Amino acid sequence: MTVTLHKNIVQLFPTQIGEINNPLPPLELLGFNVSSKEAEFHTPKTGYLPTPYNINYREDNCTPLGVCKGQYKILQNKELYDLAGKALAESAPSRALSNAQVQEKLSNDGARCFIDISFPELTEDLQQLRGNSTGLMFRILGWNSFDGSSPVRFSSGAIDGYCSNGMLWGDFSVFGARHTQGFNSKHLEKFFALSFSDFQQKIIGLREEAKKHLELEEARKFLEKKFSKALADKLVERFVIESIERGQSVWALRSALTFYASHNSSNFSIRNTGNDHSASTLYTREEEVRKVVNSSEFKTLAFAA
Repeated sequence: MTVTLHKNIVQLFPTQIGEINNPLPPLELLGFNVSSKEAEFHTPKTGYLPTPYNINYREDNCTPLGVCKGQYKILQNKELYDLAGKALAESAPSRALSNAQVQEKLSNDGARCFIDISFPELTEDLQQLRGNSTGLMFRILGWNSFDGSSPVRFSSGAIDGYCSNGMLWGDFSVFGARHTQGFNSKHLEKFFALSFSDFQQKIIGLREEAKKHLELEEARKFLEKKFSKALADKLVERFVIESIERGQSVWALRSALTFYASHNSSNFSIRNTGNDHSASTLYTREEEVRKVVNSSEFKTLAFAA
């Protein structure tokens, strides 16, 4: 049995946002358009039969990205990105958006797409336990997919200028929406509008973490509760390394976790399976770490008397 594509292209996400003045740098890697074609099953006896599924594919090279049910709504990368730029421009001072930097990544030929937007002009210093400081740069991280594997998601956070570790905030700093006709761009605009003020509040908490001493055994016990023994051991090693520069603090523990989430390193390597999935793996790690540092146990380490 073979699957073929119906000849009539169905454009599921027509432009709804209108003319957008996006101050962010233009997309390059993720700027492709995706369309949908009806899938048909073919057998020698029955010939071509319609199905309730569509095949999503890239218009630039016709690469199939995934099979989804007919009600699945394509949300183009460019339209989400322009929506982000417009909302940020309306809610933040222009100086904060100047010199914005964009990293674009994809997995499985574009079936899963990731975008990391950082704002060097919106950087806050954080004094560490050893007396030195590091700069925390505001960032927004975005997920989109065309294979039905995940909803549209955006999260705000920061990048540590010392080591390029990426971090995400807690549950209230995450936007998620399914690929359906009910997608509401106003909700996403509100998320971006609030993300700048949220950044300032989060920095206050991180400064407290940077001042809070943490014993090695406390860090080990915490990590062994949250991860496998093998991974916990590696994270303890990373905590020791981070403590050399930052001091033995809760902030050093967070930095060990964000290093794991941000780097394909010798200790935290990504297995090569022949598929382009490194970006997907790292972003999965970021989500894993976000939940860990948002846990009640981590907050107890950070704010216990």
